[in-house]
Amino acid sequence: MSTINAILAKNILPDSMIRIGIRQRLAETLKENKQPTAEAQRAALMRYVQDLKQMPVAIATDEANEQHYEVPTRFYQLVLGKHLKYSSGYWPNEKTTFDESEASMLQLTCERAELQDGQRILELGCGWGSLSLWMAEHYPNAQITSVSNSRTQKLFIDAEAAKRGLKNLTIITANMIHFEGVGAGVFDRCVS
Repeated sequence: MSTINAILAKNILPDSMIRIGIRQRLAETLKENKQPTAEAQRAALMRYVQDLKQMPVAIATDEANEQHYEVPTRFYQLVLGKHLKYSSGYWPNEKTTFDESEASMLQLTCERAELQDGQRILELGCGWGSLSLWMAEHYPNAQITSVSNSRTQKLFIDAEAAKRGLKNLTIITANMIHFEGVGAGVFDRCVS
């Protein structure tokens, strides 16, 4: 695998070749994990779930910080939309603008999580606060607690919340590998 990773890191393969490789690897994985009966398939799935429970919530957070979390806020303000959402967007039609795609995705995320005003909501990995600030504005009676492993992101979100007069948003700076939610309480929803 390290040879493949080295080739991928050099960015010399066209996307079409990478997609072929991904499809082949997925097919192999499906074949490897196929069980002869539904009971055996369920048992294999439950073993996998138990394995996941033993794994850390996040890995390589220090490297992630170095790569993009501690990049100056101004950079993201120049390249992203007004909500600073860098993980995804939703374009319901071809006339949707970049800013609208961010807002559409934030709204869709809240709908899918079945968020309601008055809930206690935990957000894990809040980035530059796009979802945190959206939830705080759209659910004014909800109590939102968001976790970021970046001090610059926390400072930015705190300043934005203060500027907007939002009192229902708390940002915690913590490494997700070690975060246990001590003192954070019980939540109705967890989003990321």
